[in-house]
Amino acid sequence: MSKIRHYLNRYGDTYIFTKLKDGNVLWEGDFEYMRAGDNFIDPSGGPYLAIGQMLSHAINDTDFNLIIEGFTNTENGILIQTKPNKVDPDDFTHLMDKHIIGGII
Repeated sequence: MSKIRHYLNRYGDTYIFTKLKDGNVLWEGDFEYMRAGDNFIDPSGGPYLAIGQMLSHAINDTDFNLIIEGFTNTENGILIQTKPNKVDPDDFTHLMDKHIIGGII
């Protein structure tokens, strides 16, 4: 089953992010008013997404722990090309090293 995230931006617009079987993400919503460049897409009210950014950080959903690699327009919305993030967001073992400045233990 595909993972789906409904994202409500600051203007009350809803965007739908669907994680596809191939690992990429379909981004659906109203893109009538937006800025776009070589490496970013910024619909009015957000979310701002850029190549190299963690998608999970922008849409606040750890099921989308993916790094953005590119964007392609489709009939249904914008296809976000992604690659997996190799860092486990639930791994806090680095905090156990008491020789690191700011270590917890």
